[in-house]
Amino acid sequence: MIGLILGVVLCAGAMIAMRWPAQQTLYTDKQPGTVAYDDDSSHVIALIRDHSLLEDSYRLYAGRDPSLHYGHFVDLDLPGIADKPVQSTQWTPEGVRIRFGTGHELFVPAASFTGGR
Repeated sequence: MIGLILGVVLCAGAMIAMRWPAQQTLYTDKQPGTVAYDDDSSHVIALIRDHSLLEDSYRLYAGRDPSLHYGHFVDLDLPGIADKPVQSTQWTPEGVRIRFGTGHELFVPAASFTGGR
């Protein structure tokens, strides 16, 4: 009986540990002063790695919240992104273009991250 209880506790602990998230910001870039958007806010772009014991996943954040919690998120599935994250960003009045070291590019329109998103 004790073995069964111990097994259940260990299994529950392992399940919790496998799902335990850790977050790491791999790259951030702030909107330059030479580019302005209609909401008169300063914005940031960030590449975030969400790590669990089972897998890593990646998200791109665009918004005005410097804590990176409230804004526009794009899930990324780019092979090799951990080794070659962001190469450059280009801010324009239309939005922001992100070039990854993997050769991929992503354009996020300003309407997706301005106005409180």
